[in-house]
Amino acid sequence: MAGPQTTREALMAELLGDVGALLDRAEALQAAMPAVADAAATQVFLAGEDAAKNIKASADQFGALLSSQRELMAKPLSEAAASISKSADVVEGGARRLATMAMFAGMAGGVLGGLIAGIAAAAFFMR
Repeated sequence: MAGPQTTREALMAELLGDVGALLDRAEALQAAMPAVADAAATQVFLAGEDAAKNIKASADQFGALLSSQRELMAKPLSEAAASISKSADVVEGGARRLATMAMFAGMAGGVLGGLIAGIAAAAFFMR
């Protein structure tokens, strides 16, 4: 076949060559798409696994931190509860002693009052 005779034929030949090259590239792209898609899916899967591991590690660290903080908070509360219990025992003992002393003071007052009343009555009637 001989070369193009006119400019139009030359442009048509060049256009057909460009279209052929584009078709070749489209076919190569079409052939490469499944491999690229598989590679992308693999990368997304691996990234998801890494993210899950990182989240689990962070959750474990947070759990350990929370546990240590709970122990730090529970110890002073436990000590305060023990101190309050001891204070309540002291107050209860003081209240019992006070009640006992009040009872004895009342009894002594009653005895003393009875004695004074008896002496006054005897003095009144013995005259």
